[in-house]
Amino acid sequence: MIVATGYDVFDARKKEEYGYGIYDNVITSAELEEMFLSGKPILTPKGKAPKKVGFVHCVGSRDEKVGNVYCSKVCCVTAVKQSIEIKEKIPDVDAYCFYMDLRMFGMHFESLYKQAQEKHAVNFIRGRLSEACENMDGSILVKVEDTLAGRPLRMTVDLLVLMVGMVSSAGTKKIGAMMGLDFGANGFFKSQDQHTMTTISNIPGVFFAGCCVAPRTINNVFVDARAVAIMTASYLEGYEIEKRITNI
Repeated sequence: MIVATGYDVFDARKKEEYGYGIYDNVITSAELEEMFLSGKPILTPKGKAPKKVGFVHCVGSRDEKVGNVYCSKVCCVTAVKQSIEIKEKIPDVDAYCFYMDLRMFGMHFESLYKQAQEKHAVNFIRGRLSEACENMDGSILVKVEDTLAGRPLRMTVDLLVLMVGMVSSAGTKKIGAMMGLDFGANGFFKSQDQHTMTTISNIPGVFFAGCCVAPRTINNVFVDARAVAIMTASYLEGYEIEKRITNI
């Protein structure tokens, strides 16, 4: 059996201080991606093109308050990609990325970050957002400490995008409890080894693939898919040999 129960997106409502589900102009990265895919203009709920957009990194990841201390691996590059895309769609918009530190996993992602700064003039501000609140006109006032400048910062944006991370899916929890599979401290399935045996579970003949064991990039998922195919074929081949010997 190959278990590939994937992941769920972190519920941004758990970070009440960011205002998701409370303020209309606070959305998630998944919702912004849906806007891009629709091909429609990027507008606020009131139908206006935003002039300032803020991207908040690590929402639901690397955060002891919500119990997720791990990195979700894809949030930083997604923020860079989306900030570039929104600049391409609205050339006069000001884009700001609020980050703790940038973790650009993958080939060419570092050059994408450089391109965001030099070609598209995306602003990167090092510091975790402490609070977001709504102004009378519906815009969002954000409070953050600029740790590079060593001073607190207040800024008003028309749209605030929360880069939500990965969490263990409901299907992972259900299948794991049903089959007696081991879970790790991060809530995902626990493989036999995080480096060399990421596809092998605690039950013989049951293998893992993809984000059910931890946050994964697309490249990681491809590697897992190939590895689990080989492991499954090897297991079945061994089973057939054992059965023939038993019959003899």
